[in-house]
Amino acid sequence: MSTAVMAQKKRAKIEFETTEMNMGTFEADSAVIECAFVYKNTGEAPLYIHRVIPTCGCTNVRFPTSPVAPGGNDTIFITYNGTNKSPGYVRKSIPVHSNATDEIVRLKIFGKMLPAKVVEIPEIEEIE
Repeated sequence: MSTAVMAQKKRAKIEFETTEMNMGTFEADSAVIECAFVYKNTGEAPLYIHRVIPTCGCTNVRFPTSPVAPGGNDTIFITYNGTNKSPGYVRKSIPVHSNATDEIVRLKIFGKMLPAKVVEIPEIEEIE
């Protein structure tokens, strides 16, 4: 009787330095914040990021379309734009879809947006 040995399929594995980013406290008049999520392929096959899906129109993403070789790293950029949004706490979750063993990883950004500064214009005295 013979025993068949199945070869393990080599897979990519994605590991982020962090999956959460605190944007801190910022004012509405400087409400565009960019966060960089660095990741590494710790697997044995090339890593492909298929999709990174923002959960609302206030977040934009930039991610590499080229594969990351085993041992290599790259960065996903997430930009939050709070322009014309109400002040308050911000919490966004952005799913990253890839061919890694963990096919979906959620990146999270959070912070607190304060109201825009009110600029007072001095009154001008009338000249008689």
